[in-house]
Amino acid sequence: MTSDVDHTDPRAGGGSTDSDNLAHLCEPHHRLKHLSQWRVTQEPGGILHWTSPGKRSYRTDPANPIGPPRPRPPVAGPKTRKRPADETYLTPRQRPTRHPTPPVPENPPF
Repeated sequence: MTSDVDHTDPRAGGGSTDSDNLAHLCEPHHRLKHLSQWRVTQEPGGILHWTSPGKRSYRTDPANPIGPPRPRPPVAGPKTRKRPADETYLTPRQRPTRHPTPPVPENPPF
């Protein structure tokens, strides 16, 4: 099934584009909202209140309720050292001494 994302309060009339003003409507309900005398208001969490031309109200709950937005991860600041660096950290490491390998004979014994 497909749906149309619709601004409950029209964007052209100053409605915001956020989860408290957007609703997923199937095509028949989208046409009902825009082409008839039915009126729709929205509560937080995606709950829609439909009001008929005869002033009767109906409530629809979303199939997948919208929760509050996820918190943003903390911004990492510069790292600070808890203790000063060791002297060995600042000096280059000693490389292991290399021992030359004996030369390979030109005519191997095999």
